[in-house]
Amino acid sequence: LGPPSFLTMLLLYCYLCLTIQCIFVLSFAPVLTSVARSFDGEKWFGRHLAGRRLLADASLGGADATVDVCIIGAGISGLAAAITTAEESNQHNKHPSILVLEADSGVGGRVRSDYTPDGFTLDRGFAVFIEQYPNSKELLDYDALKLAQFLPGARVKLSGRDQLALVSDPLRRRSDILKAITSPVGTLVDKARLAPLIYTVVTKNVDELFSMEETDTLTCLRDKYGFSEEFISSFFAPFFEGIYLTSMDKQSSRMFHFVFKMFTLGSASLPAGGMQAVANQLKEKASRLGADIRCNSAVCSIKSGDSDGGFLVDVQAKDGTMQTIYTKSMVVATDERVARKLLINVDGVVQIPTLPELPQRSVGCIYYALPCPAPLTESILILNGEGSGRRNTKEYPINNVCFPSVVNRGYAPEGFELCSVALLENAITEHGGDDASLDASVRNQLSTWFPQYASDILDETIWVQKGLYNISNAQHAHFNEYGCASVHGGRDSSTLRGVTLPKGVFVCGDHMATSTFNGALES
Repeated sequence: LGPPSFLTMLLLYCYLCLTIQCIFVLSFAPVLTSVARSFDGEKWFGRHLAGRRLLADASLGGADATVDVCIIGAGISGLAAAITTAEESNQHNKHPSILVLEADSGVGGRVRSDYTPDGFTLDRGFAVFIEQYPNSKELLDYDALKLAQFLPGARVKLSGRDQLALVSDPLRRRSDILKAITSPVGTLVDKARLAPLIYTVVTKNVDELFSMEETDTLTCLRDKYGFSEEFISSFFAPFFEGIYLTSMDKQSSRMFHFVFKMFTLGSASLPAGGMQAVANQLKEKASRLGADIRCNSAVCSIKSGDSDGGFLVDVQAKDGTMQTIYTKSMVVATDERVARKLLINVDGVVQIPTLPELPQRSVGCIYYALPCPAPLTESILILNGEGSGRRNTKEYPINNVCFPSVVNRGYAPEGFELCSVALLENAITEHGGDDASLDASVRNQLSTWFPQYASDILDETIWVQKGLYNISNAQHAHFNEYGCASVHGGRDSSTLRGVTLPKGVFVCGDHMATSTFNGALES
């Protein structure tokens, strides 16, 4: 018959393959049928791929992809929005795709940290974690953050005194009651007048504190509680101006009572890994719930979609490539200024361009690395109580000082400490952008606070500057401004500064609630 042709061999090969496949299917048909019946495809894809899929759909106004919910901004409020959306949806057995877009290289917004190659952790602006914040306790795992607590109270640098004075909290450190009474910070009358203040914040809940008559904090301390000018200037001013980044006559008395309550009942602390660890934990939680979080993805514009509703979000990646996302619902989780800019082209919000801008506060911070030991080995904040003429000025720029590595060892490598110096807007402005001049003024002032370390502080090879931050959008104004950030519980998220937003558009951020970490979470 001769050798088989190529065509004959090909037909024989196909016949054998088909026979083997038929035998396999017949043999495993019962098993495959059982698996198919038990597999709930919609449930599996909903739980495990929701938020991670972008569905190509060229019919949606030229969009490259579509999602159910698009959150713009992966700061604290944006991450909290992703978590809340996913949790609420899961409770109703719904699994929407959630996409979070962040222009920066990492998550956290204002709550970020940098890590130097030699092992230092630099928070972007001095910050503490306030453990008593209600929304923090609800959303975060404190044990996983490995929090290290500050001692209650503060050390205060007083004018004309070499040693740092102690302001202690005898309610939480009863052994310090004698030190509290004999402290040179404030008179005995001032210390007695702390009792009504403490009674107010302890006995009233947060809702009641925010329903109290509102004045500026300076007026409240003078008129309501009768504190002396010296006590206000040496303790309250540097402490609360370091928190709210402006003078006390521009701070809300309601916000003062709220934060004073938080410090009275709970601790301030620093997480291992810096404040970035807080943002990272929120990111991990949102990701586990199905949110797709994309950094280096800057939103350039937002437009209304077609007649069926929805929105088109133009996104630019770090490499310059553009993508248009179609979304049914959108959450703008940015600061107020950026939110107004992004929403300007959305149909139905013509009033937004006419809104007055909400002022933002600036803050600066300089970090120094130094050999162990630190000049102060207590886990405590140091306040500049030398008076207004020697605080937040060009020659005397310091507002407060901290050694983060003394509080939480992870902020510095073995054998070294880290010093953080907080600077308010006026001190930075007066140096006109001259960082070398600002650094010199800080060193000169620090050398008078720690005279035994003066030569080391002034030597740039011993106290080595590790970072200088000037944060222009650190905090929204919260008193005496239209739409200011002092609303406990947050404003209606379907509005912005009183303007009703189109269906499907929401706004969150601390400007929608209070200018605090808690406000960002609850908004």
